[in-house]
Amino acid sequence: MSKNSNKPSVLVPIDASTDEQPDPRLLELLKPARVVLAGWYPVPHQTPPEQLKRAHEDEVTEYIETIASNLRDDDTAIETVVVFTPDKSTTVDRLADEYNCGVVLVSKAVKRVKRILVPIRTDINLQAILLLVGVLIMDSEATVTLLYVAEADEDTGAGKIILRGATDELQDAGINPGRIDTVTLESDTPINHIVDAAVNHDLLVIGESEPSLIEQIIGDVPGQLLDQTDRPVLIVRKLSTGEKGNKHSEEPPE
Repeated sequence: MSKNSNKPSVLVPIDASTDEQPDPRLLELLKPARVVLAGWYPVPHQTPPEQLKRAHEDEVTEYIETIASNLRDDDTAIETVVVFTPDKSTTVDRLADEYNCGVVLVSKAVKRVKRILVPIRTDINLQAILLLVGVLIMDSEATVTLLYVAEADEDTGAGKIILRGATDELQDAGINPGRIDTVTLESDTPINHIVDAAVNHDLLVIGESEPSLIEQIIGDVPGQLLDQTDRPVLIVRKLSTGEKGNKHSEEPPE
């Protein structure tokens, strides 16, 4: 087993046709994880991807490698891939599978990463979410808020049990209980309460409810959160099968 086998793997998509770069504070937080920087270059429909690849591959590769070089050190596992694609959503989903990334970063600018919000609806995918949070904040000063927003008239008892178990798991992983807050709310509009709570936090960690990142970006609760918050988001994928082996291959022309 490699030394990185127990690390969460995070895919970081970067629009290589612009000067877009992940916020360095987010990259610093991700250092305990295995990071895959995916530089994607948008290809207009009816334009052969190979044409843009020939024209821009060297500069795009240099751009992504420069970002990677600022993150790499002896304790950071980081890989890069460059793709030319007309469809970002499909490509992100496929690269996450190819590189065995259970987490995808939706990057936005931050002033700091001191408070992390983790909205929880059920215990589905919860273990993967807590593993990621525990690894990322272990050596940082960040605190985490576990938030359960129940639907109106829903029994909040189940939510409190889930939050109690999540707190215990983070503590078992070595996180000081003073760095963990839990909040249980009841609301007719859970999304609105999560968005409101995000204002007082620097980063959200949310989980998929179905094994397709594309569906989550387009709709459902994670998609709505992405639309309504200006905070960066780590999406913890719900894989439909076991871990897939890393292919480490560049995307073929689409």
